[in-house]
Amino acid sequence: MCSDLIMKDDTPQIPVAQKVQPEVKDISQVPPKPTPPPPPAGEPTPPPKPKKSKTKKIVIGLVLTFVLVIVAYGIFIAITYLNCSKITPKTCETNIKCGFSLSGFRSTSEMKDNCCGNALCEEGSETNSDCPTDCPNCDDNSKLTADSFNYQTQECENIATHYFIEDFEEGKTSISKKVNWKIIDDQGDKVLDCPGKEINGVENDWASFGSDGWANYETELNFKLVENLEGFGFHFFSKGEQGYIVDIRDRKITFKTGGQQGREEVSLEPFDFKLDKWYTLKTEKTESDIKIYIDDVVVFEYTDSQLLNAGRLRIETFGDGHVRLDDISIKK
Repeated sequence: MCSDLIMKDDTPQIPVAQKVQPEVKDISQVPPKPTPPPPPAGEPTPPPKPKKSKTKKIVIGLVLTFVLVIVAYGIFIAITYLNCSKITPKTCETNIKCGFSLSGFRSTSEMKDNCCGNALCEEGSETNSDCPTDCPNCDDNSKLTADSFNYQTQECENIATHYFIEDFEEGKTSISKKVNWKIIDDQGDKVLDCPGKEINGVENDWASFGSDGWANYETELNFKLVENLEGFGFHFFSKGEQGYIVDIRDRKITFKTGGQQGREEVSLEPFDFKLDKWYTLKTEKTESDIKIYIDDVVVFEYTDSQLLNAGRLRIETFGDGHVRLDDISIKK
């Protein structure tokens, strides 16, 4: 009776979907597209047709760019012309013109001759004093050079003419003087005072200056004998125990060769020196010929077989000799 107890299922039955197989076409059975026939022999292959829209955009862009460039260049040319036409002529400028070139309008002009302000220092008409704009100041503030302006090269020239110049007016000296030698005032001029006598237990009778490399020079100095006629010695081309010496004392001038220790007297000339009077001593040497001057007068000449053309300079006082020196120059 169990079968009578089983209730019937009234739930509607959902049909099961069946898988549909896609229809597969046989590609081998599809006829291929016909291939266009090749162009006849001798005819070129026609190019592909351009895309009209893209080409048109490129052409329009190029035309616009060209127009903008032309407009900008025209504005630039106009500006350069306005600037050129407003230029005020400078001093010495004449015949100003505005000339055109691809880089714009530019002014051209000519400069007047013999005109201060034309950037040319002209010989015969201009110097630094009357036209500092064109002619530079060539003074290098050195006593040892000859300063000038070369009108050919338009440049300053500072040519060394001296090894040494001192007038003591600044109250100092490069001469390695001794303790008792001092710069003093002598009737309004600064001079080097050189006492030879012993002061405070120290005898100071030597001073030197220059270099062993100083060569082929002329010397000049002013001197004055003070207190007595003991005088002084002036050494030139001095190197070791070689050199030349001019002794001035006891109313005579003696020329010697040698150094500090050994000396040989070569010539002696009387000279009536006065106390407290300024004299000028000058020496010249050309190859082997030597000349000694007092106040531009040759007092003696000497020819030396040994060619001493370089050396230092020394000043020596004798005993109680007292001398004052001024305006010392060593010329090349």
